[in-house]
Amino acid sequence: MSSELLVIRLLESAANASAESAADAAAQWLLVDAHGARLGAALQGTLQEAAGLAAGRKVVVLVPGADALQLQPVLPPLKGGAKLNQIVPYALEDQLATDVDALHFAVGKREGGTGTPVTVVSHDAKQAWIFALRAVGLHADAIYVDTSLLPATPTGMTVLIDSGRVSLKPHDGPVTTLDIAPLSEALQILLPEETLVPVVIYVAEAEYDVEQVTLDALRQRIVDVQIKLLPDGVLPLLALQAAHLTGINLLQGVYTPRSNRRSNAGPWRYAAVLLAGLLVTHLAVKGFELSRLRKQEAALDQQIAQTYNTGMPGGAPVRISEARRAFESRLLQLQAAASGNGLMLGLSTLTDAVTKSPDLQLDAISYRDKSIDLRLMAPSVDVLEGIRQQAMSRGVSAEIQSANPKDKRIEGRLQLKLQQGA
Repeated sequence: MSSELLVIRLLESAANASAESAADAAAQWLLVDAHGARLGAALQGTLQEAAGLAAGRKVVVLVPGADALQLQPVLPPLKGGAKLNQIVPYALEDQLATDVDALHFAVGKREGGTGTPVTVVSHDAKQAWIFALRAVGLHADAIYVDTSLLPATPTGMTVLIDSGRVSLKPHDGPVTTLDIAPLSEALQILLPEETLVPVVIYVAEAEYDVEQVTLDALRQRIVDVQIKLLPDGVLPLLALQAAHLTGINLLQGVYTPRSNRRSNAGPWRYAAVLLAGLLVTHLAVKGFELSRLRKQEAALDQQIAQTYNTGMPGGAPVRISEARRAFESRLLQLQAAASGNGLMLGLSTLTDAVTKSPDLQLDAISYRDKSIDLRLMAPSVDVLEGIRQQAMSRGVSAEIQSANPKDKRIEGRLQLKLQQGA
């Protein structure tokens, strides 16, 4: 859905439309962007004509202020798990002449005032508006009372004159609407002589031409009054406020629309499910791989510990990460203590062999009378022969004493004999 809004203002005839006449119900409409800027001219015609512009756009519907009662009661504090919408009808019951069961109550947000904004409309009127919209294939994203969208005048009052009907909005209170002729009498009731606060009056240019004398007379009795003409009528002013969601949305309670997220997300739903499946599979594979690596790490740690215990019998236990350092330290000690006796030559030969054949495993080592006896696990006899030849190339006599298959490897015994002068 685009960011454009189709603002449709229902006229009185739309509220009473039958199934046959709903398409021909009178309406005004205007396209605006998300900021309320006009995208075309304000038009008037049938509701069916307005519906033709709704595809792919958010639809905001304005209903007549004369069919709504706007209040701002001071509500009692909530107790337990009670919700505000549940207590409003009973809190206002004494102020209403109609049975609360026949009325719909829409609650707004409190914004610094002493009361909570509430709009009351009859279920009959509300259902008639929805019926008229559905009859032409329209589904409203929001429904506002048109006069609730009047801009506020700081510390003053805003007045809207619309087709002879006068609506007044104080800066900190609900809107009052009068349909009294002549206009001068309605203005006298809403704006008495002692009006001392700023007053801003909005009126369509065509209507001002008719009521100019009455409106100009206000300047004689109100100190601060501004008259703002609306060349294209009232709708552009209301649409600007609708884009900023300043009114009370009547689509509450039983009239809350079913979420259209499912239909809007339809093209993406399967992609999202597929992405979630891929993510789960990826995590499962990574988890399996991590488990396998941890098992390999544990096996290597065990092998290192075994090699350490074999190579340094009686040595103090060390962490696996410190085993190599302990070996190096021990070799340096042996080199310092036995320099010139040939033992280091044999160990050097063994170290080179292990380096060249990582699969080689040293199970036991002993040194006696210039002879080093080794018990090894090698991948093949060729590896044992390689060690023997390497030792011979360094002047160390080497002999393979045994080579027996064991667990798909070769368990070999190798003896290195050092020269007497070494």
